[in-house]
Amino acid sequence: MPIPNYLQEIAYNERSKGDFTSFGLKCKCGSTHFHIYESYLDKHEKELCKPYYDAFDYSITGGCFSSCTKDENGVLHHWVYLTHSRNGPKEEVIIPPKPICACIKVIKVKCSECGNEYVIYDSRTCGYDGVFSTNFAEKEYNPHFKLKKRRDGLPVEICISVEHTETFEEFQNIISCEYSKYTDAFLCIVIYSIDDNNKKRKLYEFETD
Repeated sequence: MPIPNYLQEIAYNERSKGDFTSFGLKCKCGSTHFHIYESYLDKHEKELCKPYYDAFDYSITGGCFSSCTKDENGVLHHWVYLTHSRNGPKEEVIIPPKPICACIKVIKVKCSECGNEYVIYDSRTCGYDGVFSTNFAEKEYNPHFKLKKRRDGLPVEICISVEHTETFEEFQNIISCEYSKYTDAFLCIVIYSIDDNNKKRKLYEFETD
């Protein structure tokens, strides 16, 4: 299975197992040690997202159980049942639109030797949903980044695994696209760190379909 096109210049030590392809990252300067940065919501964005998250959480945990139905116009309705019976009283939960800032996650790394930065995951452009997204408003959003610190503050090596369940030919039967889009349209990405003691730790896992 292929390495994503946007990572090919810094990928090395490729290996495949089943539907997953794994590889390490090596900066163009030759270094394999990086600091990791992740996008986050600032105070204003958290306040903006709070009504959405509160309503969504209540739609799941606000009653004895919940369900989601679709009306004749294709509109989803979320219901909270106040008893353990579907014939009992229920309450509709109105979930406001999800703010754009809450829809986006970006992970990037910075070489500890030369300072080169590389985006290793961007939900707007990477993975199946990102590659074929038509939500152009998301692409205008400029995320904030914070350093994901280790206790000792030292840089780490990075290992990435991506999942493709179809070959390019099989994928073409579903969606016709160029090969580079196919490589970037993985279904899952898992990002690991490896410290100086060769201890591997899962940092992130994103399903993209």
